[in-house]
Amino acid sequence: MKTNRLALVGAIIVMGLLGSCEKKCDCDNQSFTPPDGTFCYTDEGRQKEMLNYSEIVDMLTEYNKTRQIPLEKALGYQDTRINNFNFEQFKKYLGYIEHLSDSAKIKITGISFVSAAKANYLGEGKSYQSLIYMPTTLINGKQVAFDPVQSVKQGKLVTVKQILAKYNYNWPYGKKMNSEQMKVMHQKSTLKEDDLESGAGNKGQLSPPMN
Repeated sequence: MKTNRLALVGAIIVMGLLGSCEKKCDCDNQSFTPPDGTFCYTDEGRQKEMLNYSEIVDMLTEYNKTRQIPLEKALGYQDTRINNFNFEQFKKYLGYIEHLSDSAKIKITGISFVSAAKANYLGEGKSYQSLIYMPTTLINGKQVAFDPVQSVKQGKLVTVKQILAKYNYNWPYGKKMNSEQMKVMHQKSTLKEDDLESGAGNKGQLSPPMN
């Protein structure tokens, strides 16, 4: 009976602490210090990045006119318009890379979403556009994609470009390229070493295709 009472009291205390963190959600100022690897966020109201619907309609219409028709003509079918990522899993991803970045003493200053494509998606024999997301940090005034997993393992800042070079893939983003450089970039990349875990994410649900 005493054990059950202690368990009940412990559960009440934990719930109270969690409730306090949920209400205040200010890790720097509250007396209770969350466990290592726990990150809190506050609702600071509507942000400058948020759009009005007139802007949304303008952007969607521009895509339809300048992207959808040429892509369908080139591919012979409608490419992906929506990448849907599980909200809870995305929060877990953010917590993981933030913890790794703190361990590596690298400040995350952004998240990049990079266009890619999945071959033979769902076994349909067609490739569909997908997005790969990865953290960035500020280097010489520019947002640079880095790998928190490899940065922790190697004990230094490791950029995505550095890792991809080991796979014979030339990371082209952030600079202009001429036609010859584009041809080299489009050549099939080959692995030069054992596969490595990355700090990038994907695994979203694509639409189209319509399931």
